[in-house]
Amino acid sequence: MSPRQTSPAPRPPARRVLRPHESLGEAEAAFVLDRLDMPENEAARTLPDGLVCHRLLASGSRLEEIGGGLRCRELVLDGSTIARIADGVRIDYRLSARSCHRLKALPAALRAGIVDLRDCLALETLPPGLAPAFLDLEGCTALTRLPDDLTLRGGRLNLRDCALIDALPARGLVAQLDIAGCGRIDRVPDGFRVTSWIDVAGSGLTALPAHLDGVGLRWRGVPVDARIAFRPHELGVAEILGERNAERRRVMLERFGFEAFMAAAEAEELDADRDPGGERRLLRVTLDNDEPLVCVSVGCPSTGRRYFLRVPPHVTTCHQAVAWTAGFDDPADYSPLVET
Repeated sequence: MSPRQTSPAPRPPARRVLRPHESLGEAEAAFVLDRLDMPENEAARTLPDGLVCHRLLASGSRLEEIGGGLRCRELVLDGSTIARIADGVRIDYRLSARSCHRLKALPAALRAGIVDLRDCLALETLPPGLAPAFLDLEGCTALTRLPDDLTLRGGRLNLRDCALIDALPARGLVAQLDIAGCGRIDRVPDGFRVTSWIDVAGSGLTALPAHLDGVGLRWRGVPVDARIAFRPHELGVAEILGERNAERRRVMLERFGFEAFMAAAEAEELDADRDPGGERRLLRVTLDNDEPLVCVSVGCPSTGRRYFLRVPPHVTTCHQAVAWTAGFDDPADYSPLVET
């Protein structure tokens, strides 16, 4: 009699897909997965301990916590309900957790080269030992400071609209630095190097330090020079009107000031009337290779201050312009009892 032969155990699939109402069994953590897809999954709140997965894609899922045994190369959690990624989770290449509005805790010694935490509104601190090449923190409005030991490895640091952060690391190297909207950041330390460009719109910088001479400047993504960024009073109306690049000209207008520009350019008056705040005027200046610049001048009845507001070029009356600024496409629907 020949010995009974046993069939080999079935090999796990290289890719596992979790349907929206399916969870991952504890036994499956014994296998190494090449890829785990669980987008929009509503059943799983956590993952089995010891799971090893090269790519874990869980965008929009209901995951709440990832325990310390997970090992992966790439972890994508964009738009999920994740609140905590525990110490001991190993992510070798990329962590993306965009718009994870409940995320508060990240693992210590996170070594992923790409860390994208854009619009993580509840994130107040970053873990020690963070050492990415690319770090995106745009819109992390609760974040108050960067770790003292943060190591940046030559890529990009994006802090746009992180209004509570008041300082950059003492040392670091990045190609690109975005501090637009960071009004509390008013200096770049001597030990912090930028090799390509820095976006300074709405930051506290009033000039580039000497050690960053030659670095490109941007204003909300638009390349500009030092006069536009730091000395807009040196700009002239003829120079603004003669600028052929529409995006750059719009930044120049913003920096120069709409009211000052309209006065200096002798804008055409399209309409005038009065409201409780006083006189209103609708003004237009024709621009080459771009739509006309149309602004409405209004007064605040409470404070007496005057404001210049840009409106679409098709607007022809002050009432239509003010209605548009209040969110009304049809000016007939706009009839405030009191304007403040």
